Amino acid sequence: MNIRSSTTTLKTGMDVILRWDEAAVTAVARLERRAIRTVMRSLTRAGDTPGWIIHGLVLLGLLQIEPTVLLVMGGAAVLATVTSQLAKRTFRRSRPTAAIVGFRARIADPDPFSFPSGHSTVAFAIATAAVATNPVLGGVETMLAALIATSRIYLGAHYPVDVLAGIVLGVACGLMSWGILG
Repeated sequence: MNIRSSTTTLKTGMDVILRWDEAAVTAVARLERRAIRTVMRSLTRAGDTPGWIIHGLVLLGLLQIEPTVLLVMGGAAVLATVTSQLAKRTFRRSRPTAAIVGFRARIADPDPFSFPSGHSTVAFAIATAAVATNPVLGGVETMLAALIATSRIYLGAHYPVDVLAGIVLGVACGLMSWGILG
């Protein structure tokens, strides 16, 4: 196999993935229901920076989670934010609203770039750090992360591949934070 045929095979494979990604986002948009949209918007907001700050304060104040656990989770969040933003500016994939003719997201896009999902990256970084430091809390954080990631697809802010990449990147950031701060 020569380089030209390898490149063609890779391009064809990527085209298939991108077409599937677009079809998935369009199909999910047809599932639009007001009650579900309201819940998904709340979940997405929980994954915004102010939502995570409130989350951390609740864990510290009400649940009295150890400060070391919160330090590892916070470090994971910072690392995930920086890493995902650098990746977004490197890959520069347009969001579904800009790339799919006639498509409209059900929430405002925070920036023009889609890959990887920053919300998913941060949520899974926090969840992974929590699993590594406090497994019970980690289980709850992982469920929250999965819901936040799902909300990004449902609301049309991201393609499924963006979310999957965010999950992988988030797990890596959570493990790195635990390795450095844990």
